[in-house]
Amino acid sequence: MNYLPDRFIIGFLPGVTPSTALRIISQVGGLTVIDTIPVLNVYVVKVAPSLLNIKMTIISNFSGVDYVEYEGILNATLTPNDPLFSQQWGLLKINSVRAWNVTRGSTLVNIAILDTGVQTNHPDLVDKIILSQNFSASSTAEDLNGHGTHVAGIAAATTRNDLGVAGLAINPKIMNIKVLDDNGSGTFSDVAQGVIYAAQNGAKVINLSLGGPMASATLQNALQYAKDNGVLNVAAAGNLNSNNLFFPAAYAQCLSVAALDQNDNKASFSNYGASWVDVAAPGVNILSTLPTYANSQGATNYGSLSGTSMAAPFVAGLAALMLSLNSDVNAVQNTIETTTVQLNGTGTLYQRGRINTYAALLNI
Repeated sequence: MNYLPDRFIIGFLPGVTPSTALRIISQVGGLTVIDTIPVLNVYVVKVAPSLLNIKMTIISNFSGVDYVEYEGILNATLTPNDPLFSQQWGLLKINSVRAWNVTRGSTLVNIAILDTGVQTNHPDLVDKIILSQNFSASSTAEDLNGHGTHVAGIAAATTRNDLGVAGLAINPKIMNIKVLDDNGSGTFSDVAQGVIYAAQNGAKVINLSLGGPMASATLQNALQYAKDNGVLNVAAAGNLNSNNLFFPAAYAQCLSVAALDQNDNKASFSNYGASWVDVAAPGVNILSTLPTYANSQGATNYGSLSGTSMAAPFVAGLAALMLSLNSDVNAVQNTIETTTVQLNGTGTLYQRGRINTYAALLNI
């Protein structure tokens, strides 16, 4: 089951007041409001599992209700691998060293990592994190899973500090926005609230190394809100070795990223499909930060993981560097796409090729 059996989401039309929305919910009966997303006029309600579908049908017929949908579950898009790999081949492959001669980015550009949290006192991240917020079912914004800390390090670990690994976005900062619990799962509404929070609190890039097979109007509307507010959304294409749509990557509001191995071949696990996968980036045996304490990934301090989750933050880091030079999100996305390196599979597996940080920065 890809959704929670005891709750669902109600989206009301613009102009429906909270009092009217609550009255409609009350009229249906058997529903308890457990969360709201005011910007989207959305209410998350709890219901007896046996009544889930009938209550969804009843309330969908009320005037003022825009849509009703399941409270779907999204998961971190990670394929675990040997954590002892000790070279950052991905940074070299995408031409980062030359790119840093163009810019190392601005400290005013923030990358929001929407994930399992980020270890806020990790020695290689502590100087980069400007805020932490928790929308997940976990009791803490800290990363007990390890996935989010790894993703954050790829995008923006502290560079040139004689310690650990280098992050692509040298000067941009990290926003730790936890939307996945300690097992790596989160709901549509959790992630949507994280997206809106990021957009309202100064994010220029949102990295979504998460996803699932179910679509969500709530999450898509949140991503549109972020885009309308000058944010570039980057999402992992998923690890099912499938061309079936994977969300949120398949939304037009996201720049979707497939994973490559060291030979520029599609990673064996990576989803694909030129109709919805935009670009590709390194995603196999990627060395990055891991929590300094015990976590679900096994290794501590640093380690290598594989997944489209690892490919997405390369693109997020590049976007942050580019937005330091040009704040036009559409121009940045277009330049990322049009400066890629053509690969076998361009036009079939992915719409474009592998990102090229140097070329992108020269052309923005």
